[in-house]
Amino acid sequence: MKILFIRHGQTKLNAEGRWLGSTDAPLSEAGKDFLINKKSIIDKYKPVQKLYCSPLKRCLETAQIYFNEYEENKEIINDLRERCFGDFEGKNYDELKDNPYYKEFFRTNWKSNVPNGETSDSFFKRTEDAYLYVIEDMKKNNMNYTAVVTHGGVIMSIFSRFDKQKLGFYEYLLQNGCGYYTEIDDKNNINIIEKF
Repeated sequence: MKILFIRHGQTKLNAEGRWLGSTDAPLSEAGKDFLINKKSIIDKYKPVQKLYCSPLKRCLETAQIYFNEYEENKEIINDLRERCFGDFEGKNYDELKDNPYYKEFFRTNWKSNVPNGETSDSFFKRTEDAYLYVIEDMKKNNMNYTAVVTHGGVIMSIFSRFDKQKLGFYEYLLQNGCGYYTEIDDKNNINIIEKF
């Protein structure tokens, strides 16, 4: 089986280097323009049999630009949403660099808890569950190639658990609007064929 994983396009908060998480921000005009210009590259990876998408606006808008012809065959999966970053939401590095919770968050590759945010255990468990749900849905419906439009943190979480290469957590971070073309083996492990 093959899955195309795509990170949503850029928002104003992304461009400002601010933590977005559960904040439901739309794409910026620059973010939309980037996706429109990159669409021909994405088209090379089509057709897919189904599209899975986070419920947040930035992902839905990305899916609309990249996969507008799949509106009838799109499933919104709540567990593909980004982690709620609690007290970090809307803040940038300069505002957080002296925060001990922020330092620990980075040191532990997101495995520490954020004040007033989603717990680490909850985030890693639900993203794993979302990934396994996609695979089960593909098997159940005899599909061998689908696409997932989600968030940077969700992709890092899934890949740090299932990618065969076992790269560092942050090595899986994609630029906005970019993705991985992958093959999934019979043990649900991910093999990255191409990064784009």
